[in-house]
Amino acid sequence: MTISLDRPGTGTRAGGDPGATNPSLADADRDAVSAVVAGTDEGTLIDRLETLETLGEPTHPADPAERRQQNLAGGALILTGIVVVAANLRLGVSSTGPLLDQLRDRLHLGGAVVTLLPTLWVVIFAFAGPAGSSLARRYGAGSVLAASLGVLVAGSAVRGIPDVPGLLAGSVLAGIGIALGNVLLPVVVRTYFPHRVGTVTGIYSTMIALGSTLAAGIAVPLSDTFGGPSGGLEFWTLPALGALVLWTASRRHRRARDVRAGHPAHGPAQPHIPLAAAAKSKLAWAMTLAFGLQSMAGYVIMGWLPTVLHESGMSQAGAGTVLSVMFAINAPLSFIVPLTAAKMRSQRPLALGLGAVFALGFGALIVAPVALAYVAAVLIGIGMAAFPLVLTLIGLRGGTPTGTAALSAFSQSAGYLISAFGPIMFGILGHSLHSWTVPLAMMIVVVLVQGVVAAYVGSPGRGTFAPAESSNEPGN
Repeated sequence: MTISLDRPGTGTRAGGDPGATNPSLADADRDAVSAVVAGTDEGTLIDRLETLETLGEPTHPADPAERRQQNLAGGALILTGIVVVAANLRLGVSSTGPLLDQLRDRLHLGGAVVTLLPTLWVVIFAFAGPAGSSLARRYGAGSVLAASLGVLVAGSAVRGIPDVPGLLAGSVLAGIGIALGNVLLPVVVRTYFPHRVGTVTGIYSTMIALGSTLAAGIAVPLSDTFGGPSGGLEFWTLPALGALVLWTASRRHRRARDVRAGHPAHGPAQPHIPLAAAAKSKLAWAMTLAFGLQSMAGYVIMGWLPTVLHESGMSQAGAGTVLSVMFAINAPLSFIVPLTAAKMRSQRPLALGLGAVFALGFGALIVAPVALAYVAAVLIGIGMAAFPLVLTLIGLRGGTPTGTAALSAFSQSAGYLISAFGPIMFGILGHSLHSWTVPLAMMIVVVLVQGVVAAYVGSPGRGTFAPAESSNEPGN
């Protein structure tokens, strides 16, 4: 299989058949090596290393039919990698809530640690997320995503150590890996599928929901199977490792597309947009608030809903099942909502509708948390489609891959910092008042405000953060 990368040092061999390939170094290749080693080759060190990387590769471009076949195969492999990576982004988070009581009893966790665990994820996301934009600019979003999966694998394994330091350290590592994945997936989608943002966002947000459904539903059975909650948490090392292997397998196809996208024929590279510039944009702040408030609701649900149901009289396994049903309802909507939003001129009606349904779900938990548990699961599952809607808005309002990277990093990092207050306040209020009514009422306000802010972002008058023909100035 041959791919023309249009790089220096990959021309035809002098005096030879232009279609011939030679596994040994050709004369031109030896000349390139000498130039690189001698330091006389022009360009940066990266240019020299890339010249060495291409030595011995086939030099004759593939015919059009073969290139089309390669593009289809490469795109399918990249898309599969995105799907599997997305499925791993909530496994560790969603599996923790149903096991919170078991972890407290088995590891003798104090009240402070129990309150911290559901909040720890969003705090890590807030502080680790901004690194995603700068690392992607320096090393490429695909490469940084692979590294983040390696960190997620390590963190998932460490979480299986049955003591408090192992649980916390593993959660921090896993959180860093997930935080980078959260920021980079919209960038990867915008980079490799720029004309299919709604479709691919729908696919990967659906996989996030399915991963959450699976993790919440089998967390307690896994704990029973593997001898306790630590073993149940460690199980999620395996799918993270599988995602790392699959994403690494797509590397050659990603590099080929990166080179083609960076070729002069495709136009000049977009200017870098620093995160400081996003702080001056009303659109970026509105996106941040919308993301933060929907994230606050989501992590309250994943972290505290099983406890609310269990303390209201439901079994731990039953509470995990309700959470799983909630994510199962959300899964198809995670695909439908981005597709619908991408086709709409204005996303305002969709944002307001989801916010209202979300609020009704929390209201059902106030009225009768056990009797209306499954009614609340359906309503909240629908309302949680605000998450894929906001992800779609990041892609649509980003304007360019560079703008999407900056908007994604800023809105997710600052947004997760906002959302961190939700699980903390929810737990403190619930335990201090010995009732979950006030915390649940607080969440009704949160999701209604989130719907209004998302409607503001979804207005067609907002424009894009980085217009395609444009300047360094982000839009308002």
